Amino acid sequence: MIKLDFHCHTHYSPDSIIKPDELAAKAKKLGIIPAITDHNTIAAHKELKKLVMGFIPGEEIRTVEGDLIALYVREAIPKKTPFLEALDKINEQDGLSYLPHMYDRTRHGVTIDQLTKKVDIIETFNARCPLQRYNDEAKKFAEKHGKLVAAGSDSHFLFEFGRTYFEIDADFEEIEEKPRALVKALKSVKITGKKAPILVRGSTMAVKFFKKVFG
Repeated sequence: MIKLDFHCHTHYSPDSIIKPDELAAKAKKLGIIPAITDHNTIAAHKELKKLVMGFIPGEEIRTVEGDLIALYVREAIPKKTPFLEALDKINEQDGLSYLPHMYDRTRHGVTIDQLTKKVDIIETFNARCPLQRYNDEAKKFAEKHGKLVAAGSDSHFLFEFGRTYFEIDADFEEIEEKPRALVKALKSVKITGKKAPILVRGSTMAVKFFKKVFG
């Protein structure tokens, strides 16, 4: 069994302060493999590879319709790409699409059936959702449509990482560069979810403001 967290940010996201080396150290200590999903960039991947860190390369894309995470991507998909076009670009890279916080009314979730039915994996627990019913609705959608499920801490601060993760029966060496092997393993998932303190959302906004103003 291995532990993964499919939704983690580093300071390459405008609203996060997590340093890649600190994340790498904590991930190793806890035995949790993160998907690095910075907002509209894959800049952290190069630095993390130098740290010899096990991770899934990803990107959280702000599509025209809302947020979509691309897993196993080698090239960034531009912000404001239409949702269906972003799915095509993910497929062109042999990646997997992962839909985060889809029913969270306080964020840019996507709930349009014509779009969401085409996604590979649904995030049924996001630690930053202010109401648990948002996660519950995502779970119901996944069950109704027979979708694979996973979970993400949505970490922007280092203390958030490690509170939420999921377990699958697989070896990381097997799934590290083989999305289809991950798909097979995701058919049986055990989620451990602990909600983040509500104040992290406001703190994240403050980080984004200060980084924009002061660099």
